[in-house]
Amino acid sequence: MNRLAVWLRRLRWPVVVVWLLLIVVLYPLAGTLADATNNTASAYLPAGAQSTKVADLATAGTTGQTAESDPAIIVFSREGSLRPADQSVATAAHDAVSKLVNTHGITQPGTVTTSQDGQALMFEVDVSSTAATAGTVDQQAVEAIRAAVNSAVGDSGLRADITGAAGQTADSDASSQQDHLLVTAAVIVVVILLLVYRSPILWLLPLIGAGGAITVTKASVHMLANGAGLTVSSLSSSIMTVLIFGAATDYALLLIHRYSDELRRHERPEEAMAVTMRRTLPTLIASAATVTCAMLCLLASQSASLRGLGPIGAISIVVALLAQITLLPALLLVVGRVGFWPRTPRYGVPGRAASRFWSWIGRRVAVRPALTAAIVVVLLGGGCAGLAALRIDDDPVSNIPGNPSSVVGQRVLESHFGSGDLAPLTVLVPPEQPGAAGAALRGFTGIDAVTPGPAVSGYAGYSANLTLPPFGSQAAAVISDLRSRLATAAPGALVGGAPAIVADTAQTAHHDNLLIMPLVLVVILVIIALLLRAVVAPVVLVATTALSFAAAFGLSTLLWHYVFGFSGMTSVLPLYVFIFLVALGVDYNIFLADRIREESRTHGVHEGTLRGLSLTGGVITAAGIVLAGTFAALAQIRQVQLIEVGTTVALGVLLDTLLVRTVLVPATFLSLGERIWWPSKQRAAPAAASVGSDE
Repeated sequence: MNRLAVWLRRLRWPVVVVWLLLIVVLYPLAGTLADATNNTASAYLPAGAQSTKVADLATAGTTGQTAESDPAIIVFSREGSLRPADQSVATAAHDAVSKLVNTHGITQPGTVTTSQDGQALMFEVDVSSTAATAGTVDQQAVEAIRAAVNSAVGDSGLRADITGAAGQTADSDASSQQDHLLVTAAVIVVVILLLVYRSPILWLLPLIGAGGAITVTKASVHMLANGAGLTVSSLSSSIMTVLIFGAATDYALLLIHRYSDELRRHERPEEAMAVTMRRTLPTLIASAATVTCAMLCLLASQSASLRGLGPIGAISIVVALLAQITLLPALLLVVGRVGFWPRTPRYGVPGRAASRFWSWIGRRVAVRPALTAAIVVVLLGGGCAGLAALRIDDDPVSNIPGNPSSVVGQRVLESHFGSGDLAPLTVLVPPEQPGAAGAALRGFTGIDAVTPGPAVSGYAGYSANLTLPPFGSQAAAVISDLRSRLATAAPGALVGGAPAIVADTAQTAHHDNLLIMPLVLVVILVIIALLLRAVVAPVVLVATTALSFAAAFGLSTLLWHYVFGFSGMTSVLPLYVFIFLVALGVDYNIFLADRIREESRTHGVHEGTLRGLSLTGGVITAAGIVLAGTFAALAQIRQVQLIEVGTTVALGVLLDTLLVRTVLVPATFLSLGERIWWPSKQRAAPAAASVGSDE
C-alpha cells in the first residue's frame, strides 16, 4: 500500500471531526450574514461618484455607520373618481402613521398632497436605517405602516399602496428569502444525485460537503464584511449560495465517478482513493483556479458590489473545492464500498468503461466534423440574434416581478403626479456659491422646478425636478450636461439623488464591462493554456464558451420579454451573467479537454476525442444539470435581477453541457486533428484501441 493511501486511511476520521467542529463553531456567524449585507446605493457605485458623495454627506451619522433614509410613499386611489370623504380617510391614515414615529426608523410623515387632476392622494414618510440593516428595517417599517394605514382606511373602498424606495425594498428584499433558496437548491441537488447514483447513502455525502462549504464560506464572508469592509449585497449573497451548491456538487460528481472506477481496479478503498486523488486533483484544481481567477478579476471593478463579489466568489469556489477533496474523500473512506449500495463496485469486476449513448454521439459527430461544427455555430449564432431585443431598464421598480403594492403604487403616482416630483435631483452647493448655482439650475433645459432644501454638512441644498422620466439614457444625458454646467457656474457643486444614482451606476457598469470582460477571457485563456500546454485548444475552448454565453444571453432576452414580461435588465447585470457563464461554462470544456488529452497520448487525437467524450459524457452532463438546477433556484426570489441571472446561467450551462461540449468541441477537435495541441505534440501509441462500451 503506497504512502498516500496510508495517510488517507489514517486521516479519514480526524478530517471528518475537524470539519464537523468547523461547522458547529462557525454556524452561528454564518447564520447572521444577512446582517452584514449592504443593499444601498453605495453598494453599486464608486466612491468618487457625485451621487455617492451626496448620499454620504446627506446621511453621515454620528455613530460611525452610514445612516440611510429611504422614502415610503403612501398613495391613495379609487376606481373612478375620489370621493369627498377620501381626504378625511387619507388624513386619518397620516395620523395613524404619525403614531409610529421613532419605531422601525419611521420619521414624521409629510403632509397629505392631492394630485393636480384630483384623482390621487399621497404622503411621504422617511425610514432611516444603516447600510447593514436597510432591507430588514424597510420591511419592518413598511409592515407597520401598512397595518396602520389599512386600519385607518377600513372598508371605505379607498385603495392604499406603499411604494417609494422603502416599499420597493420590502417587496423585493432577497435577504429574507435566503432560507427558501437554500432549501430549494438542496432539494434540486438531492433529486439529481438520487437519479445519478440510485443509492440511499451516496447522495448524502456530496451534500454534507456542500453544506459544510456553505457554512464556512458564509462565516468567512461575514468576517471580511465586518473586518475588511467587504461589500456584500443580497444579490451577491444569493449567488454565493447557489454557486457553492453547484460547484461543490460538480467537484463531487467528478471525484466519485473516478473513485467508483478505481474501486474495480483496487482491492482496498484507500488505494482506489489515492489513485483517484492523483488523477482528478490537477483537473479539479485547474477548474477551480479558472473560476477563482475570473472572480478575482472583479476587483478591478468600480462598483463596490462587484468588487465584493470577486472575493465572495473566489472564497466560495476555494472552500467548495477544499470540502470536496478533503471531507468527501474522508466520508467515502469511512462508509467504504457499502456507500454505493445497491450498485456496489466490486474489485475485479469490470464496470461501464464508456457510455453507449455518448459513444454513439461521438461517432455521429466524427462522420462530418467540420460540417457539424458549422451547423452548431450557425444555431448558436441564431440564439445570439436575440440580443437585438435586449433593453436596459434601470428603473428601480422594474426589479420587482408581478404587481405587488409598490409597483401598483408607483404606477398610480406616475399617472397622477409628475415623474420629476417623485424622483428629484439633490444638488449640494458650497456655501459661498448658492446664488450662482441656483441661477444655473433655474435656467437649465430639462429642469422645470427648483426649490431650496435644507443645508447638508455645510452645503446649501436644492431639489430639482426633471422634465422627463428620471431613469434612462435621456435623464443620464441631462444629468451629465447639468454637472458640466455647474462645474463652471459653481465649482464644487454635487448632483445626486435617485436619478443621478441610476445614471452613475449605468456609467460604472459600462466601464466595468469594457474592462473586465476582456480581462476574464485573457486570464481563463492563460490558465487553460498552462493546463493543456497548448495554444490552439485553449483558444477553441474559450471561443466556444464565449459563443455559448452570447447565445444563452440572446435566448434569455427573448424569454424575459415574451414569457416573463420583464421590461429589460439593469445595466449591472450583463457582467454578472458573463462571469458565471464563461467561468463556469469553460469548466466542462476543461474536464473534457483534459480527458481527451490523456486519451490522445495513447490513441491519437481522433480516437482520443471519441474516448474522452464517451468516458466523461455522463458525469459532465450530470454536473451541468446540477449547476443549471441550482442557478434556476434563483427564479423563486422576488427580484427580477436574480430571476434573470438564474435563468440565463441555467440556460447557458445547459447549452454548454448538451451542445457545445457534446458536439461543437469534439467536432472542432476532430476537424483540427493533431494541430489542436500546437505547439505541443501528442504522440499516440502505434496501435489505437477502439472505444469500449459496456453500457
